[in-house]
Order: sequence, then C-alpha cells, then structure tokens
Amino acid sequence: MTTSEEKDIPEVDLGEFVKHIGLEKLAPGRYSLLLAANLYGGALSGTQNPAKIVREIELLEQDELGQLKKPIQNRHPPLKGLWHKHYMQDGIPSLAQNVLKGLNRYKIPVFQQMIEAAEKAGEERFVEVTDIPRIVDDVVSGNRKRLAEQQAITGEWIIFAKHEGQNYYLTIATHDSDTHQNVREQIDQVCCVEFPFLVKLLSGA
Repeated sequence: MTTSEEKDIPEVDLGEFVKHIGLEKLAPGRYSLLLAANLYGGALSGTQNPAKIVREIELLEQDELGQLKKPIQNRHPPLKGLWHKHYMQDGIPSLAQNVLKGLNRYKIPVFQQMIEAAEKAGEERFVEVTDIPRIVDDVVSGNRKRLAEQQAITGEWIIFAKHEGQNYYLTIATHDSDTHQNVREQIDQVCCVEFPFLVKLLSGA
C-alpha cells in the first residue's frame, strides 16, 4: 500500500496480530474486525498498548473486576443495550483524569494531616519546599492507590455486547458522548455484519 506521497505502509495480517496479543485465545470468534483494527492502529502509532485492553478483556472473561470500574450497561442511545468496561489509556490525559477524580473524591489527605497537626500543636505553619514531594506523591500515587482499592480507577471504554451468556467485543471508545454516534455507525457497518444478533439488540437505540 502507498499514500498519496507514495510512502510505503507496512502490510499487516490482523489474524496473526490478534493471536500475538492474546485476543484470539481469550475470545475466539467473539471479537470484531473493528476492534482488531483499532488495537493494531494504536500499537502502530504508539498511542496505546493493546496489552492493557486485552488484560481487561481477560478479566471480563474470568468475571473479575480488577482495579477499574465494574462493567456498565449503556442506558441511552446511540449505544443503548451495549456494555462498556474501562481500560487504562496510555499517556498524560488518562493520568490527569484519575488525578482529578482522586482529588474530587479524597482531596489531599496528607495535607489535611499537616493542617490538623499544626492546629493540635497550636502553631502557625507554612508549606516548605521540602513538603512538596510528599504532597505531590499523595495527590498522584496515594489517591490512585485509594481509587484502586475501591475499584474506581476510570479510563476509556471497551464496548461489548452480551449474547447467550457470552461477551462479544466490538470496539473501543472514549467517554466523550459527542463521538458515540460515530462509534455506533462503525458498529452498524462492521459489527452488525459479523454478529447479526446486534441488529435486533440495537434496534431500539
């Protein structure tokens, strides 16, 4: 294959790729070409490690939760009737998303402890430069650990369907509801052909 600039694009055997990452072994016949292509594209671009997504699929197959939020059934169009399971996206945006969630939920416990210690001692204390690494560590690592303990780490979505007691893995998506119509159109065009039961499942969405 070549682009308009005649640059070679490496050919890929998606069948070999999904075997290599373990998806074929976990869900033989129950993953879509759309998902395989998305995983390959993320790996090729360096924007996503497919092992993270495959790991969450493995947990779903084993009916285990892991550290992330439990699977949720979508209640609203255009993805109504399908399910989503979170996975951890690579990069700063995912880290920032969970840092913000941790701050909203837990604040900064170590900083609160410092304030309470000063009040108990009846002293007026100021944050020193040497205090900053400890505070930052609590904001990032401490709150992430707290989220993990409550299985509340958030991430982007693995979209899947349930049919006759099994999971069918369709694609990946973001939280951004503005993109969900495009995701639905891709599912209609690709996944509904591969898995005809989806047509009825999605007819009300």
